Amino acid sequence: MGIAHRIAELYAAKMNAVLDRACDPRELADYSYVELQDLLTEVHRGAVQVAVGRERAERRVSELQHAADRLNEQAEQAVQAGREDLARQALARRAAILAEVSAMREQHAALLAEERKLQAAERRLRAKVEEFGVRKETIKAAYTAAQARASITEALAGISGEVADADRAAGRAEEQAAGLEARAAVLGGLLTPDAAVLSDERLTEQLDEISRRAEVEDELARIRERLASRAGHRTVPHTADLRIQAWAPTREECLAEAVRGLVDSFAVVAGRVPTGRARRHLTARLDEDLLVAVIDEVIYRLDTDGQIPVSMAVRRAPDGGVIVLFALVPVAEAEITGAVPKAASLHRLRCAPDAAGRWSCAVTVDV
Repeated sequence: MGIAHRIAELYAAKMNAVLDRACDPRELADYSYVELQDLLTEVHRGAVQVAVGRERAERRVSELQHAADRLNEQAEQAVQAGREDLARQALARRAAILAEVSAMREQHAALLAEERKLQAAERRLRAKVEEFGVRKETIKAAYTAAQARASITEALAGISGEVADADRAAGRAEEQAAGLEARAAVLGGLLTPDAAVLSDERLTEQLDEISRRAEVEDELARIRERLASRAGHRTVPHTADLRIQAWAPTREECLAEAVRGLVDSFAVVAGRVPTGRARRHLTARLDEDLLVAVIDEVIYRLDTDGQIPVSMAVRRAPDGGVIVLFALVPVAEAEITGAVPKAASLHRLRCAPDAAGRWSCAVTVDV
């Protein structure tokens, strides 16, 4: 081996080591983890700011309502004193304050909804941060092990050219021996041609076996086709949570079945006449996140408006999300039979099709 060739190999090895250090996945994993933690901090800060605004709105509504009540008392006193002009001004002022109270209440409701959404987003993001923290350590350990294997491989790759030539010579000898064995087998077959011929009885048995297998596969395909056209759900209760599983031919029907499973787990709404309807357009990057968004929407309407779906339909939106149509009744009109759901967990989520294209959903709900 020449000096120049050896220098080139050393240079290439050094450059590879430098590039490996520059693109170290362990450092990238640590950096991504820190970025996720920063994002979680920002979401928490936003939730706190919205909560502060909501509390201010509550105090402002209380103050304005007190002022309106005071003006109403003063108007009565002015009428009793024979000063209807002052009473008229007080009532005009009270009307303006009540209008402001109405606007502040709408603002308070919007802030409350935003606060709950941010809290739900914070819970989901916190779970993802914790999950990524575990995955980060696994990635780092796997990369360290891969580095060790790579070092051993590089050491073994430095064997001498003589050993490589010996391996090639041994390989050629093995190929020649294999060729001779194949030639002998062919000649042996030519010398005993009747050994390769099946008897009529054996041939019939093999053909019958092939026919039976084909019938079994056809029946299995028919069973799969019948099952693929059905949809359903089931629930598996635990101590502090509930596992909901659903299946359907399409993603949208599977999401609808998951909501039906959620409602059936704690209430009976069959036969109730809807008193309200709602339409929501939901989007998410992953189908699993879309499942959580649909479940959270049902729980949010239950907590905020005191309404429960009697029926629902899920349609695919042009942007890849879904459009959810709810038919709702007040909770007071439903028969409550179990623990009311509180939130959807981000662990053990599933929303995906199988090899046959049949969709299945699974989500755990805190109760």
